[in-house]
Amino acid sequence: MNLENTDELGLHELFCRVPRFVVCEDGRDVQISQEDMHIAVDRLCGGLQNWGINPGDRIAVWLPNGLPYLSLLWAAARLGVVVVSINTRFRSSEVQDIVGRSGARLLVMDPSFLGIDFRGILAQIDNDELGIEAIVSLAGDVDGPWETVSWAELSDALPSDVDRCDPDLPWIVFTTSGTTSAPKLVLHCQGSPAAHARDLERWVGPSVLAAVPFCGVFGYTMLLGAMGRGSELITMPVFDASLAASAIERYGVTTFHGSDEMLMRIVESGRDLTSLEAVGYARFNNALEGVVDAAARVGVKAIGLYGMSEVHALYAHRSIMASGSAEVPGGELVSPRARARVVDPANGKDVELGGEGELLLQGPSMFAGYLADGGDRIDEELTAQHFTRGWFKTGDLARLENDRTFEYLARLGDVLRLGGFLVNPAEIEDCILKDVDVESVQVVGVDLPAGPKAVAFVVAKSQVSEDAIRMRCRQELAAYKVPIRVFQIDEFPTTSSANGVKIQKTRLRDIALLEIT
Repeated sequence: MNLENTDELGLHELFCRVPRFVVCEDGRDVQISQEDMHIAVDRLCGGLQNWGINPGDRIAVWLPNGLPYLSLLWAAARLGVVVVSINTRFRSSEVQDIVGRSGARLLVMDPSFLGIDFRGILAQIDNDELGIEAIVSLAGDVDGPWETVSWAELSDALPSDVDRCDPDLPWIVFTTSGTTSAPKLVLHCQGSPAAHARDLERWVGPSVLAAVPFCGVFGYTMLLGAMGRGSELITMPVFDASLAASAIERYGVTTFHGSDEMLMRIVESGRDLTSLEAVGYARFNNALEGVVDAAARVGVKAIGLYGMSEVHALYAHRSIMASGSAEVPGGELVSPRARARVVDPANGKDVELGGEGELLLQGPSMFAGYLADGGDRIDEELTAQHFTRGWFKTGDLARLENDRTFEYLARLGDVLRLGGFLVNPAEIEDCILKDVDVESVQVVGVDLPAGPKAVAFVVAKSQVSEDAIRMRCRQELAAYKVPIRVFQIDEFPTTSSANGVKIQKTRLRDIALLEIT
């Protein structure tokens, strides 16, 4: 692939750089060349125009990874339309909230996917709150007060050569995790992902596996990387470790990023993974401490990453040449135009190099703002709350290693203030994990009359001793870090996101307060 200068390429030209799209499913691969994909997008543009889609309209996409999702993203960029990403794991209240607040005119779905009762989910939704005009279905009619448009009707239309691609046009909406409140609708204009795709050119190889859902920035950024580098893109509707490992071996995949659990399951597949350069992974399961070593034993180097919906995934990336702490979350800023600061959250002043504080960011991959209800404008007040003097406040605790590299430590809301000091809960969790029977642990802070205190929740192989765990903590940690209680539970309360399953620490705090008081 000829890697011409990409500095000025927009989304349409970047899509045209992907030489081949491959979808792996149930032991069979569907391949489509860039030329054939271009023809399919021409037809989809014509079909959407015929239906009455106008520039600025929102289309909610409730689909798994696949060619329809990819063609919709490309067509939306050319039409000047906004894609609203909906996780296929979402159910009635979540779909109603996100689709309704976005003001989407169409909802695109596949009622046959994974045997999920999508029709039943929609039947539970208040139609006035949902607000759509039609459902585009990949598999049969969907009963309701809306028109049902078949995917074939749109995708087999006369082609259109429309190309309204413009860096200032809104293009895609992601949702924040929403573990403590209603998810915010994060809007990116076309210029932001186009710039990020170009900046990713040197960070990906010629064959990219996108096994994380496109409805979140982790999976969708794999698409951007393929566009920026001109790589073939391989994806799958549902992550399957055996299928993913087989694809890596068969296609010589060079670039794959995913969660720690995904990486561990691929490593355990026994397949030849030597084509992989370095695998960036996000840590969701703190019981999988051995994932880095397990990957190394089969010749795969696991490295840390950083990203979020507002700035894209792979905002920072550990160098493949890094030693020692290559797996630590964070890394070097991917864009040469990006900047990072770490400030004291109490006064907003920069901390010394190596000090801990809130991470602030600037860069070309920044979002345009949070959508207001109705989806036709940005909520300027809400957006402004997350910026200070032109810097985006991530809400993350980090340590600046140098002027281009930082280490992510924790969500600032999860950081504990104990004994007058900021304490990363991971420090206490690592101590508790030394108990061989403890499989995973979460530490939260609770406000008590005697002041803020740490409380631990553990999932264990067998019954563990609360006193023994607290004794170990007293021996290895400062007294103010020792949990006042250790509760053993069967599983942590979780919520699903496009990037993985996240633990509801707010729920754990509520449980702790109830048990203690």
